[in-house]
Amino acid sequence: AKIGAGAILESNIAIGTDAVVGAGTLLHPGVVIGDRCTVGARCELHANVSIGADGFGYVPNPKPTGAHDAVLKIPHIGNVRVGDAVEIGANSCVDRGKFGATTIGDGTKIDNLVQIGHNCRIGKCCLICGHVGLSGSVTLGDGAILAGKVGVSDGITIGAGARVGANSGVMNDVPAGETWFGAPAMPAGTQRRNMVVLRDIAERMKALQKLASPGGQ
Repeated sequence: AKIGAGAILESNIAIGTDAVVGAGTLLHPGVVIGDRCTVGARCELHANVSIGADGFGYVPNPKPTGAHDAVLKIPHIGNVRVGDAVEIGANSCVDRGKFGATTIGDGTKIDNLVQIGHNCRIGKCCLICGHVGLSGSVTLGDGAILAGKVGVSDGITIGAGARVGANSGVMNDVPAGETWFGAPAMPAGTQRRNMVVLRDIAERMKALQKLASPGGQ
């Protein structure tokens, strides 16, 4: 492993074989940097961040002999590459790629309790708020913003400068520069119109129920 000049490693840090920590980076207690993973210069990783755990990859065993081998684990032999000036909040996890690398671009800021799946490609200067979950092979363009509790399906691309509102479920690609929200997420204008229609339906149903009741006018 290689530790750059001026890096600070606090208590209970684990650095794997051939891992690299860049100059001036600060690792708070409990951080784990897995084998062959790299963290750039001037980064800050808060308590219990995990870089380079295995991705979540399993397949059913066509000929199981019992519960112990009914589901087979897919080995992940890739790594994680974190750019410069990245900050990652406490208890967040970035899984290693299956064959290649999971990457996080320079200047990106990640909140607490965020899950980034294997083979994700996070651009530069992205903002990812707490409780966001990115499935495998998700791509975020430079400057994308994900609000709290956003969930993104496998293989989705969210374009540069796009914004996704809190509690959204992203199941389709989001074009660059657009704002989406909702579950399933869709363009903000479309979602607002849908909400107005649903509100009107609810009000009309109340009116109809009132008319149908005894003595209704």
